Amino acid sequence: MTLDEELLAAARKAGTASSAAQEQADIAKAVYQHTVLRLHRAGGSMREIAEALGMSHQRVHQIVEQSKRTERCWFCGRGAADVDKMMAGPAALICDLCVAEAQVGEVGDCSFCSETRPVHEGADATICRSCLDFSAAVISGAASPR
Repeated sequence: MTLDEELLAAARKAGTASSAAQEQADIAKAVYQHTVLRLHRAGGSMREIAEALGMSHQRVHQIVEQSKRTERCWFCGRGAADVDKMMAGPAALICDLCVAEAQVGEVGDCSFCSETRPVHEGADATICRSCLDFSAAVISGAASPR
């Protein structure tokens, strides 16, 4: 049995559109969480922020607590106070300076997506081009420094 070429082309086009939409949604979510954190760091209480944004106090608390692990870049060791922005992955953190300067080279396991790809190696982590690009998009989408 052969596949219908028109349907196959339509499925590929829909898959590409879905992937692009998911990436944009992921970026928007990261920017939203970063902005919630900035509201808290600017003096807003967790309850005030939750009420103003129509979210639970517990969710604001999760975002704030999760940010405590974002204190040092795993690539250069700079502290959050020494950089404009910090991007957190599931297993590593990277500052805006390292995102801008990173050069992808040898193949390794990315500390952000766990894929085996050409990566930039830092002091305590690695990051692939895809995750670098995603981090750059999130960082540029965050309107102003913390």
